[in-house]
Amino acid sequence: MRVDKVNALRQSLEAQQAAFIRPSSDRENITRASFVVSELIAKKLKPHAEGEFVKECLVAAAEVLAPDKVKLFQSVSLSRRTVADRITDMAQNIEKTLRDTARDFEYFSLACDETTDITNTAQLAIFVRGITANFEIKEELLSLQAMHDTSKGEDLFSQVVVAMNNFELPFEKLSGIATDGAPAMVGTQKGLTALVKKEMSRLGLDPSDIVVCHCIIHQESLCAHSLKLNNVMKTVVSTINFIKSRGLNNRQFKELLSELESEYGDLVYHCEVRWLSRSNMLARFYTLREEVKHFMEMKGKPVSDGKFLSDLAFMVDITKHLSELNIKLQGRRLRSIRTKTSRYMNSFFLSAIRLLNTK
Repeated sequence: MRVDKVNALRQSLEAQQAAFIRPSSDRENITRASFVVSELIAKKLKPHAEGEFVKECLVAAAEVLAPDKVKLFQSVSLSRRTVADRITDMAQNIEKTLRDTARDFEYFSLACDETTDITNTAQLAIFVRGITANFEIKEELLSLQAMHDTSKGEDLFSQVVVAMNNFELPFEKLSGIATDGAPAMVGTQKGLTALVKKEMSRLGLDPSDIVVCHCIIHQESLCAHSLKLNNVMKTVVSTINFIKSRGLNNRQFKELLSELESEYGDLVYHCEVRWLSRSNMLARFYTLREEVKHFMEMKGKPVSDGKFLSDLAFMVDITKHLSELNIKLQGRRLRSIRTKTSRYMNSFFLSAIRLLNTK
């Protein structure tokens, strides 16, 4: 009797505990789901109000797939205010985690890139890469600052100092700085790097201890503008604009490509700001060169001759190689840049030698 009584009491206690644990677990899962959806909304740059629509979709799907779980989906809070609060909480948590990580850095370096967004506002992106005493390397976006006024070297420097102070990163641990190579970054007197060195001197530090480098992709783009093949780019760009900027021409050209069963269904626009788009644009144009030639002749605007096609083929090959190199030089935790560059240059020169030998 005593054993049965003890077992009955134990089962009763376990049932009571389960009654408390289950609702608590459900509430945690509901809150977690709200955070997960809010994170996706933030990553996809969707309006906060999209959360309410997402909830409607979740409830509708649950009614079909899991009718017994509909109440749980209905309990997920995804109002606009809730989504905004969730995103703010996650951002604050990320900032706190990054601040705690930055305190453990033995040395760190910064990378600064200033660009203009679609609202014509300058944005300064500051990245940090640090190493701990355990040789763990961390690389994160430190800050993204909007430059509503001027974006001179002094303005950039002040934003860098604010970011360093915010994350408790002292100049004593700064070992290097990389920039996008813009004049406001590299000016010898009032550029960002010059002001950083002056600040280190003011603090009694040796400015020669930091390594300063600039983005070679920007330099490469400037060199590309000096190529004696401007006639090729002008012809290609004007031809593409003639076809794509006019609705009738674009429709007729697509119909022609469809009739000829071409590999591609359209041309690619060239964006002067995004220089890497040049490779894709030229390659697509060269692939469709016969179709383009036929179409432009129909319009009474012939565009090609033997020399033009030779120059175009050369441009396609050169930009393809440069685009591949630029892609290899991008990404997180990139190391051995010198090795990657030297390997690429060796391969490139061998290709050039073979090309010359065939002529």
